[in-house]
Amino acid sequence: MKAKNRKEIPNSVITRLWARSAGRCAYTGCNEILWQDILTRRNYNQAYIAHIVAAEPDGPRGDAILSPKLCQDYENLMLLCDRHHRLIDKVDVAGHPSNKLYEMKLAHEDRMDRLTGIPENKKSQIILYLANVGPQTPALTNDIACETITPAYYPASSRAIDLSYRNSINRDHEPDYWQIEEHNLIKQYKEKVAPLCNDSSNAHFSVFAFAPQPLLIKLGALLGDAHAMDVYQRHRESHSWKWQLPTETVIYKVIPPAEHRSSVALNISLSAPINNDSIYKILGADCSVWTITIASPNLHFVRSPTQLAAFRQIARSVYDEVNFKYGQQTSLHIFPAMPNSLAIEFGRSRLPKVDVPLVIYDNNKKTNGFSKALTIN
Repeated sequence: MKAKNRKEIPNSVITRLWARSAGRCAYTGCNEILWQDILTRRNYNQAYIAHIVAAEPDGPRGDAILSPKLCQDYENLMLLCDRHHRLIDKVDVAGHPSNKLYEMKLAHEDRMDRLTGIPENKKSQIILYLANVGPQTPALTNDIACETITPAYYPASSRAIDLSYRNSINRDHEPDYWQIEEHNLIKQYKEKVAPLCNDSSNAHFSVFAFAPQPLLIKLGALLGDAHAMDVYQRHRESHSWKWQLPTETVIYKVIPPAEHRSSVALNISLSAPINNDSIYKILGADCSVWTITIASPNLHFVRSPTQLAAFRQIARSVYDEVNFKYGQQTSLHIFPAMPNSLAIEFGRSRLPKVDVPLVIYDNNKKTNGFSKALTIN
């Protein structure tokens, strides 16, 4: 019960608190809407205005000097749900000192400021795609993607477009895997993404994908480069999809073949080196092998979108060289070892009306190395 002599919190302070908290619980990890019942969707005020330093000296975190001084102070107030209000004031007062609650308040209000400060034209439609890779596939949810794209963009819709074949039991070493997954990917793209590409209000897309590289190249080819698009990369060391600052300059290098032969292949040695002997084993010795590589191929070098942009330019230059030297009817055999985001960008870089057809191979221990997976014609 409120003490009889406690000062009322001014309406201007209450209004400011609701606005800065965006009508949500400020307790870390909660974010519950406080103006609507989550089940019935009925609108009513279920918020509690909690004092960080108690309004009375004998209250939770109370102080003889600060309590009367701060009882009406905006900086001393938090907007909380009933559960967390009880937690900090009754259930676990010792576990919620004033400095911890103040940090929660600042973090929540700062996040709300950043989210609501995103310009109206900075909306992005999120696209998710997962396919089984070996024994494990990482978690990829709408919440993860939404958190990743902010504050640069805000989600264009409450749910992402999911192109995945969910709960698939097919594995990438099985003979039917590629046909089943490709069929699903094309069907999902035509039903869910293609209609949006014809709508001018969908100006930007954010793509999150984790799948075998032939399918990622196929996804990139379907998406194309006609629309503004950000492709994200999952970072193994942090398990995050947020872009990081690159620690070193990455220079892509194109190595042309010594001579031109009847068939042509592209060795993409970026996440790991590929020995040309594994290519000759499949295509024969009468084959010209082009190579895209970096000084030290590794899994972790892609850390910023500028590295994706540089790779698109390199990929485009190889397409142009192959078109010119071999003709548009010659198939380009792709042997990829590259980060997922670059596989998508390689597919996006292809111009379907002018570039050579692609035959894409997958490297799998269970199939004894490279084997043909998909074609893009």
